[in-house]
Amino acid sequence: MAGDTSIFNCTLCGECCRGSQKVWLNPIDLERLARHLDLSDPDELIDRRIVVVEAAEHGIRRPRLRFPPTPVGAACRFLINDLDENGRLWGRCSLHGTEAKPLVCRLAPLSRQIDLTNGSEEWKEVPPVVGCPGWETESPPPEGRPVFPPVIDSGIRDDLMRETTYFRLLSKEKD
Repeated sequence: MAGDTSIFNCTLCGECCRGSQKVWLNPIDLERLARHLDLSDPDELIDRRIVVVEAAEHGIRRPRLRFPPTPVGAACRFLINDLDENGRLWGRCSLHGTEAKPLVCRLAPLSRQIDLTNGSEEWKEVPPVVGCPGWETESPPPEGRPVFPPVIDSGIRDDLMRETTYFRLLSKEKD
């Protein structure tokens, strides 16, 4: 079941890059981020506390970006904060426009759920944070609103296929 897609226009408020947000990573994200940071091995991301591994959905341990504490609360280390011409705080991802930007961030505000038994996908619009100002129409509920599958460029589609393989491997480890 799919609903109408809202119009989302990121306002660069940076709120989705602060606080208790969880940016889950897949092996492709880890490889690209390590390469972007000139690290010889993705394990160095964990050693340097850029990435932590913790229980995610269904108790499966997965890597995610660590949001270190800052004077104004936890935030993604790749978030660049600045003031706009009106003195309003805005945020920009220093990974934007690079291959190192995690897949979940590139897809936002869309989320994908996969049925690993038959390979079907369900897409949802999910607000990055409650009260996100990027919605030009009514914001979807926190758990998301079903939408039609988006048109996705081939590079992201390849990453999604590789991520599906990763999820299949994780689900077999759980069993």
